Amino acid sequence: MRKIHLLLYILLLGAVQVHAQRVSRDFRNVTMPTALQQLGGMTHRYTINFIYNDLEDFHVTASIKGATIPEAIRHLIGFYPISMTMVGDSIINVECSQKTVLRYKGRVVDDKGEPAEYANVVLLSPADSSFLAGGVSNESGYFVIPCNARRVIAKVTYVGYKSKLWTAASPDLGTIRLQADRYTLKGVTVQGHKLSYKPSPNGLSVMVKGSQLEQFGSAKEMIKHLPLVMGDGTVAGHGTPQIYINNKLVRDASELERLQTAEVLSAEIITRPGAEYASDVTSVIRLKTVRRQGEGWSGSLWGNFGKSKGMLATANASLNYRLRNGMDFFIRANAADSKGRITATSNDQLKATDTWDYHSRSKWRNDYKFIYGDVGWNWEINDRHSLGLTYSATGTVKGKRTITKTEQVWRNGEHFSDDDNQSVTKSKPNLANSVNTYYVGRLGKWGIDFSADYYGSHTDMDMAGGTDDSSVSSNTSTRSNLWAEKLTVSAPMPAGTFSFGEETSYTNRKADFTQSGFSADTHIRQRTAIWSLYANYALPIGKKLNFSASLRLQNEHNRYDVDGKKDDELSHDYHVLIPKLSMSYADDGWQHSLAFATYRYNPPYSIMSSSVNYRSKYEYDTGNPFLQPMTTYYLSWTTVWKWMTVEAYYTYIKNSFRTFQTAYDDVSHPGVIITDYRNTPKTQNYGVTLNTSPTLGIWHLNYTARLFFSDADLAPMGITHYWNGLCTQFRLDNTFTLPYNWTANITASLTPYNKSNVAITKTVASVDLRISKQWLKSKNIRLSLYANDIFHTNYKEMTAYGGINVRTQFKEYDSTQCVGIQFTYSFNTVRSRYKGIRAGSEEKNRL
Repeated sequence: MRKIHLLLYILLLGAVQVHAQRVSRDFRNVTMPTALQQLGGMTHRYTINFIYNDLEDFHVTASIKGATIPEAIRHLIGFYPISMTMVGDSIINVECSQKTVLRYKGRVVDDKGEPAEYANVVLLSPADSSFLAGGVSNESGYFVIPCNARRVIAKVTYVGYKSKLWTAASPDLGTIRLQADRYTLKGVTVQGHKLSYKPSPNGLSVMVKGSQLEQFGSAKEMIKHLPLVMGDGTVAGHGTPQIYINNKLVRDASELERLQTAEVLSAEIITRPGAEYASDVTSVIRLKTVRRQGEGWSGSLWGNFGKSKGMLATANASLNYRLRNGMDFFIRANAADSKGRITATSNDQLKATDTWDYHSRSKWRNDYKFIYGDVGWNWEINDRHSLGLTYSATGTVKGKRTITKTEQVWRNGEHFSDDDNQSVTKSKPNLANSVNTYYVGRLGKWGIDFSADYYGSHTDMDMAGGTDDSSVSSNTSTRSNLWAEKLTVSAPMPAGTFSFGEETSYTNRKADFTQSGFSADTHIRQRTAIWSLYANYALPIGKKLNFSASLRLQNEHNRYDVDGKKDDELSHDYHVLIPKLSMSYADDGWQHSLAFATYRYNPPYSIMSSSVNYRSKYEYDTGNPFLQPMTTYYLSWTTVWKWMTVEAYYTYIKNSFRTFQTAYDDVSHPGVIITDYRNTPKTQNYGVTLNTSPTLGIWHLNYTARLFFSDADLAPMGITHYWNGLCTQFRLDNTFTLPYNWTANITASLTPYNKSNVAITKTVASVDLRISKQWLKSKNIRLSLYANDIFHTNYKEMTAYGGINVRTQFKEYDSTQCVGIQFTYSFNTVRSRYKGIRAGSEEKNRL
């Protein structure tokens, strides 16, 4: 570690020494020589050499903010056939790279007269239509193409617009206005659009800028409408994703609320994560922001209020100050008040020495108040070096959960008792602290990405409950500390790309549980040290074929203490290899991928506790310290064509975690059912996922369908009921882009009746509506109205046989029907430069 810190210090010292003067200037349709002259007058370090007549045909429109002189010149050049060379460290030569007598020039605009950026312009021979020269329009629509032919065929193409072809006898092509590409089919008008997503080496790459996704206001809302993303935020067939903004792992969901879609350039949905991600990461969503320059103050205010049977109110404020030298200082605060209610009815049965039947009605009332804040600094020294530090705090101001249950009990068919149960769990005010620091840079062709983290929390909860005849109480106190660091190095290779790295984490967790006599006290201390080495290599073969392989060696040392003494039976060490392989072939709009991956999940600490908790007079729950890590082997075939994705997959899972119910103590506590956690020896899942996401005029359709089977080996656990029926899920997401910055979205989801594993699940459906409006030219003000579960159909209704001689029937509703309003205001929006990726993500998730 001392060597790493010394290397980083040397790199940063060198970067500071070469830090150059930065300039800001707006250019509006000026000639290139004029722009270069103005830049030359703003610097004493650089001398800019150019020939005026050589560049006077090139016009530029650009906004330069906080850039070095070489960066500013490169930005002005854009796609023009102009080259810039450095002589020493102070002389810059700028010249046209194609020396011709004639230059064909003009400007491309769309059917509304707006500049058509990145339009392709080619010049062809009138004799045989052979290619002569070509160019690309800049952000103002201008282009300049050196070509000595006196007569040419000019062709302009732009995605979503009709191509324009004509014979030109003069180099001045003037203003070229394009027409949108529309055609009529059976009374339906279809308008061409840029393809919103395309296959990437490890999943899908989605363009947000300029698409319907840009209209959703916040990144949190936008993510739910990405291809393959289901209504609960999971990636179809790939579980809950880790989300990154640029290189920084998102820990707090409000960070996605603060990020406006106007700032998002693209989103990549990674369904085949490499070894640089933790072993339990099955999918990743990486958001890339628009590259913007700026300085001064910026900030945003965001608020949300939703009303159902309960209530949710959230307020967020952020403030950022950016210096001209690339430094950012930021502070953010968030507060939330959440009141929720769950109602349920159940009809359960336990067959022990006697047969017990329970009929109950219950209500769960949750009342929580949270605060969140962070303060930080980051410095983007130049394009090759950046570093930063942030401190975050998350606190529970109030936490209260009240469970009331009215229960009728029969014993061997005879009425036994009527009970009114209540339990109240209160969380004492607490504050969790975390610190993250990072460095991202390049040394020659080598890349370095380093991050270090600390996380600490202390929670203290009191439970009091029981019936009129008896009362119980307990206290749970938990202290957790995590230290972690991660280093990734990308190395130059003669062919392909190669990266390697290491990640370490150390977790120290103490949990003390005391109670009033209904179970037993426990005093547990768990310490886990994890050290991993990993490497990724990708090799393209030609332009169509690509191979990639990654390997992670993970070493784990666990110590489990009970009442201050080490328990050797629970203190396991693991040394595992986690390989991943993939091959993809792309041709003519198609991409086919074959992938194999291994994932490994350590059980969350919360389900490893041996504490026995009271839920009601006849219901207890606990964890299981004997749980083994879960390993998943995943094989998939994916085909992507334009706006359609199909994936067929097969998974083999060892030691998956599942709840298990049985009699608690038939002698001392007759009739009590206890729920714990067990490992299922093996489970096989196989299925198909289909997503189609076309755009037809103002309508953007995003439809996802899943069909799958789950085949679990439950006989060794003593479970006799078992089904392997077809499971299906459907999600229809419709977004309409309306005039005057209005957007409407209506989303419907359906999970039909199914029999799978030990459960029979009734049909579940939901319909959500959202209408948004943005104001001002920069769209800095946004107001959204939403209504979720409009028809009150999002019930969870199930019959399950998830234990030994226990049957559970229940119908539950989580108050998802609600209406609400969201408001966002941002000013002087500039992109955060924070690039920390955070280490020890797997251990923090377990905590």
